[in-house]
Amino acid sequence: MDSPALAPVLLNRAQADRVLAKHGLDGLVAAQPLNVYYLSSYWGILMGVGRDPLYFAVLPRNDANPAALVMGSFEMRRLVTEGGTWLPNLVGYTAPLDAEHAADGAGAPYVGWPVRAGAELSTTERAWLDIQDRLRGTEAASAILAIVRAVREAGLERGTIGIDDLRLERWLRAAGLDRATFVQAEHVFCEIRRVKSPAEIELLRTAARLNEIACLEAAAQIHEGADWHEVENHYMAELASRGGRGCYLSGGSGGLPHLRVRRGEPTMIDALGRYRQYVGDFGRTVVVGDPSADLLRRNAAMQRGWLEVVETVRPGLRYRDLAERCVNAIRRHGFPEFALAVPHSIGLQHTDDPAPMTLAGPDYGDPVLEAGVVLNVDLPFIEIGWGAVHLEDTLLVTADGCEPLTSMQMDLLVAP
Repeated sequence: MDSPALAPVLLNRAQADRVLAKHGLDGLVAAQPLNVYYLSSYWGILMGVGRDPLYFAVLPRNDANPAALVMGSFEMRRLVTEGGTWLPNLVGYTAPLDAEHAADGAGAPYVGWPVRAGAELSTTERAWLDIQDRLRGTEAASAILAIVRAVREAGLERGTIGIDDLRLERWLRAAGLDRATFVQAEHVFCEIRRVKSPAEIELLRTAARLNEIACLEAAAQIHEGADWHEVENHYMAELASRGGRGCYLSGGSGGLPHLRVRRGEPTMIDALGRYRQYVGDFGRTVVVGDPSADLLRRNAAMQRGWLEVVETVRPGLRYRDLAERCVNAIRRHGFPEFALAVPHSIGLQHTDDPAPMTLAGPDYGDPVLEAGVVLNVDLPFIEIGWGAVHLEDTLLVTADGCEPLTSMQMDLLVAP
């Protein structure tokens, strides 16, 4: 085999159609890397490097019109190598040669890689040449002009368009899209992404499994006097060895109270990592030496709280009700000081729930569970002078309950 596997379709099209209709939107233009990836299934080599947007995706509500991926022509061959995109319209851009080219939307001539005469080419190399030939002479002079073309070809020139970067409105109006209506829609993207497609569920299943393994391997390295950076580095290496990438391994929001691990002091361990950009989020409690009766009692109560979560989760339940039931169960079973349970959906972000910005900050509201949501519930507790404990696992909400994506083995992690 010398050709790459096709990239899976991440977009939940039925969910997108429902949400766009609900918000009165004719389509979307994505500039944020996670949203472009979600719509296109392509993760660009320069995504996530901190530069201004270089990749864009256009999704019309009317699927008779072509959705589009907009990206620099120099990277089109990598698109082939990474499995391509399901989007039917591919619009490349280059730097303009001069003002005349910029004015008419034409970019610099597309110069392909040279080909060794007489070489036997692989399937991938032949696909590189095909895409070079397909794009030759069609490139726009800039990313913005390429988006304008994609929007027009998607039938959205006079439509109501949701955008996830407010700068797009100014840029696109200046480039000639003066009949469209632009609506801030970052929360709309989250609302669409909240209910996962089958491809996303499989990626999240893998992310949950790999992240848990890496976290437990790192926890096994904890010893009296351990520096937390050493533990976190071990987690990062373990996850990378399995094809993931670590974001952080937290020992509590303030870090270790004595800067190093102390015998008998419970330490929370909260691992956040990614697999193909999808989040794994997992938490446990570790202690060096024999756990105290107090710690055993509290951990047992937290386990009962998680069992309440598993037995309670189903479509139609509100986050607030789920959190209250969990906290009440923990208190009833011997941990009356416990106060906080935090449900949140995960996906391409640690929290995939819609949260439109208000004067008081992001408004998460009180979301209702739906089948296809992948849910975490955080159970952190920090008591100054005693230590920190945590439990966190991942569930897929199903039509009649839930399916755990993590092991649900919740005993204390005890190091000698």
